[in-house]
Amino acid sequence: WQIPCGRSLLCRYANPAAYDGAQHRQAKYLTKKTQAASVEAVKMLDEILLQLCMSIPVDVMPGEFDPTNYTLPQQPLHRCMFPLSNAYTTLQLVTNPYQANIDGVRFLGTSGQNVSDIFKYSSMSDYLEILEWTLRIGHLSPTAPDTLGCYPFYKTDPFIFSDCPHIYFCGNAPSFKSKEVKGEDGQKVLLVTLPDFSSTQTACLINLCDLTCQPVTFSAFGDDEEEKVMETDD
Repeated sequence: WQIPCGRSLLCRYANPAAYDGAQHRQAKYLTKKTQAASVEAVKMLDEILLQLCMSIPVDVMPGEFDPTNYTLPQQPLHRCMFPLSNAYTTLQLVTNPYQANIDGVRFLGTSGQNVSDIFKYSSMSDYLEILEWTLRIGHLSPTAPDTLGCYPFYKTDPFIFSDCPHIYFCGNAPSFKSKEVKGEDGQKVLLVTLPDFSSTQTACLINLCDLTCQPVTFSAFGDDEEEKVMETDD
């Protein structure tokens, strides 16, 4: 079972400093036959998901900069974006935050906006520490709506923990970290911070039998490997 934790379609200009506006300053007739980079990115993602869905269930969470609503809770990516992988019932497009019961193990997690927002506006400097703090206070996103946009719920707060999860995770963290914490009533929760795959090429493998986890790094996708290939070609 695989759960990609958001930012599957990272905007090229997510960093405002990297945007120079050159593309938008061009005359429209010069770009009439130019395909947007985002279109090609969606096609590539669809092809990757197709390969995964042929063998395992995949739950795709949306994240920051993905083509869905920006405020929490984010709604699933639209199925029309994935004509190839959508043919498989193993593909599930889910919300952010997301909770699921997989083989009796309760998962709860986000794509990381709730944790990164607390990181920005507090003295806490460790994503795993922030994740544990939100678990102990029983609220997924305590800074919303003050510094993190969310839908204006007025009857109930969907970010309050209704049940204690077995695995509580956040995506797009700086690095992989994990920790088991115990509650006052003997609950055991595995906390996991998942790093940004595009920069670390690292995923997390969790054993549902004993709730142990380990990072899995795909070095073939790294810059070092690309440099070796270039040197060989020369």
